Amino acid sequence: MKLVRKVEKKISSIDGEIKIISPLKTDLISEIFLCTFNDIKSVLRLDFDLPNWLQNQRYSEFQILNFLKDKRQDQNILYHDSDSGILIREFHEGKKILDDEIKKKENLFSLGKEIKKVHQIETDNFLVNDFNDIVENYRSILKNKIKNDYFLYQGFQIFDSLSYENELKIFSHNDLTLGNILWNKKCFFIDWEYASLNSPYFDLASIISSYNLNNNEIVHLLSGYNKNNHLNTEKLRNWTKFTYFLDYIWRICLIETTKYDEKTLNISFLKKNLSTFS
Repeated sequence: MKLVRKVEKKISSIDGEIKIISPLKTDLISEIFLCTFNDIKSVLRLDFDLPNWLQNQRYSEFQILNFLKDKRQDQNILYHDSDSGILIREFHEGKKILDDEIKKKENLFSLGKEIKKVHQIETDNFLVNDFNDIVENYRSILKNKIKNDYFLYQGFQIFDSLSYENELKIFSHNDLTLGNILWNKKCFFIDWEYASLNSPYFDLASIISSYNLNNNEIVHLLSGYNKNNHLNTEKLRNWTKFTYFLDYIWRICLIETTKYDEKTLNISFLKKNLSTFS
């Protein structure tokens, strides 16, 4: 009941008729609900109080979503107020893809094809952030901790070793983790707030690490992405390694700028996993 009153208070300023149906999920920075908005089945996202670095990503998200709507990526935003931390988008019918489903050859092939479609989106003169700027912002937030935190140091060292400045930069989702990939006859992606120009290897690496793909499964994914399979396997391996460290970097940024602590964010578990790369 307390949660309902809190949500009702936050959405009271919305210009339109909104009815909460049920909670969908709560993550580290927001609560998400199934609702109707002006009789349209929708998804309501309510942010917690966000530090500036996350708030800035929310501001750019709205521009990106409108840009994607024009590119036929089905990102239909019904209401948006970054200052209040409110986003309402039209509901997309789909289900999360679990390991046993995604690892089927045909599904990995389909996923690779959909990632390729994202990477072929022309940005034209649209202002899109560069992934390097995002990483450097994290480095700035953590500048006083890197030297004394082995895993932070390793993460930034790996990124620096990728020679990012020499990479081909294409439009990338940048957050292809389990909760952001849905299935309805084909794969589609949600939650684009981290989208930017980036190496084409990053989204593929994110899939590999998120679903812990083995070598044969990686081949199926890459076959869907690029029939000629001209990707550099060593470079892909290094980008995949970086995705594991990036999750750690992101969580330490959250600890540094919010009230979260290491126990809440399961930092000891992450360190244990990252120690296998040492």
